[in-house]
Amino acid sequence: MKSKYSFLICLFLLLSFFSVVQAAENPQRTEVIVFHAGSLNGPFQKIANAYEAIHPEIKVVLEGSGSREAARKVTELNRPCDIVASADYETIDTLMKPEFAKFNVFFARNKAVLVYTDKSKYGNEINEENWYEILARPDVEYGHTDPNLDPGGYRAVLSLQLAEKYYQLPGLYQRLENNFHPTNIVNDGKVIQEKLHAGQLDYFFMYESSAKQGGYHYVKLPEQLDFSSLEYAGYYQQAVLKLTGKAEGSFVEVKGQPIIYGLTLVNNAPHRKEALEFLEFLLTDGQEFMNTAGFIPINPPQVREDEMLFLPVELQHVVKGL
Repeated sequence: MKSKYSFLICLFLLLSFFSVVQAAENPQRTEVIVFHAGSLNGPFQKIANAYEAIHPEIKVVLEGSGSREAARKVTELNRPCDIVASADYETIDTLMKPEFAKFNVFFARNKAVLVYTDKSKYGNEINEENWYEILARPDVEYGHTDPNLDPGGYRAVLSLQLAEKYYQLPGLYQRLENNFHPTNIVNDGKVIQEKLHAGQLDYFFMYESSAKQGGYHYVKLPEQLDFSSLEYAGYYQQAVLKLTGKAEGSFVEVKGQPIIYGLTLVNNAPHRKEALEFLEFLLTDGQEFMNTAGFIPINPPQVREDEMLFLPVELQHVVKGL
């Protein structure tokens, strides 16, 4: 009888031990929710993994999409969110401020490129001098993301507008538009990849960081067309596109400008304290992951001088006023 009780006690202690271990491995973790541009998928996942390794009590929940779509998840769908990071800082300015955000931190730059694969028609012929001639060929399928959801989409269209001016070829933009099929507007990164590798899409406008991470071949565009240069900021503004606005039925005009990524803390962030701690990490140690992924980090990150008043004290030592 004694040995029977001893066995039960040992079994109870063993089960208790495993319960404690399991609880330790799966503690109640606070979730920091981040809606971000799809082009940030790679580096943000690595930044989140690095942060969670030193903060096991935090779970960083990442949700990538087009930048304008990410903002509208907050402004129109009222989804809980702590941080929004956009591939175009103006998305935060025009869709989120001031009702949903008070400041906008500029933290990275990028450039537009044209990607292709071994399945792409004329892939062995295309180069930096003839890319627009290739896209205008009737048998070529080229695509981009939805301009109303993603800055990458409207930057593609703006690049084509600027190409007509840069190459001094009247009617080029219309030729390229006439050869574009609306079905080639694709927003899902996996679908884009599948279509390119299957030869259903020959070329796709993308950011250089995404092209590098995806292992694509790509054509670099002239600086006057790729939105990478602060020097050509005035030149970029010659291209203009009308997009859907903040209110239903309204429209806004976007002009070409250098690619500058912006991020913000949502006004009613459900986990403000934890989100700010993650943001501090992202804007300091996290910048190395941005650099490795092919972005051009803005170091130190910047914010407009008049927004410094709204910048949380936790970030004031890592962000510089413009």
